[in-house]
Amino acid sequence: MAFLDLIHPRWVVHKHVHAVITTRGGGASTGEFSALNLSYAVGDNQVHVDKNRRTLSGYLPSNPYWVTQVHGNSVVTAEASTPTTKADALYTKRQRIVCGIMTADCLPVLIANNSGNEVAVAHAGWRGLAEGVLQQTISKFSSRPSDLVVQFGPAICQKNYEVREDLVNRFVALDNLYRSYFLPGSQGRFFADLYGIARHQLVQLGVRSIFGGDQCTFTQKEAFFSHRREQPTGRMATLIWLDDSTK
Repeated sequence: MAFLDLIHPRWVVHKHVHAVITTRGGGASTGEFSALNLSYAVGDNQVHVDKNRRTLSGYLPSNPYWVTQVHGNSVVTAEASTPTTKADALYTKRQRIVCGIMTADCLPVLIANNSGNEVAVAHAGWRGLAEGVLQQTISKFSSRPSDLVVQFGPAICQKNYEVREDLVNRFVALDNLYRSYFLPGSQGRFFADLYGIARHQLVQLGVRSIFGGDQCTFTQKEAFFSHRREQPTGRMATLIWLDDSTK
């Protein structure tokens, strides 16, 4: 099996819950897509992406379910989806069904219940967060929010994520408390804290166990793709599944 430089989250979850996050390391792509780009939609050589996906699947119990991400709040049951399904989160309670989303600055969010029989993964950029993608994903679970565990994957950090004032106003219109997650920059712009906004929403929903939030796709160039840092660029994957055959 070809070597991939994968991140295994250090969250405290049931033994039947498994998750991995890919980095740039170990793939076949070249140039700005070097090396483990998993997206067909960014201009990479399809042969390279095919090889990258086959290599990744060797680490998984089955081929991942992918969707067409649209920066919205739609959540789908993974096994009922296709690659053309428009959604930004996948959920499953079936065994060895791998839910996958791709990012290159947006926040990937892994979610599992304490019983180890429900999992989901969400793609949470600012649009998805503003439209309630985390709320919609959590509503898929039969478990209460207080019985869920969340892991943040790598995303762009606040000091490198400059946004316009109208984005700030959109969040503040939802809840004035969001104002604390935007630091003023120059010329009427602000620096947004995706991790902070997501954590705020999860706590408001009643989630108590939240891990991660200390990586930056923009600054960690050797490890991660970043759409803000360079275009075109590749995409990492964040994947989660259940496996009750785990000892």
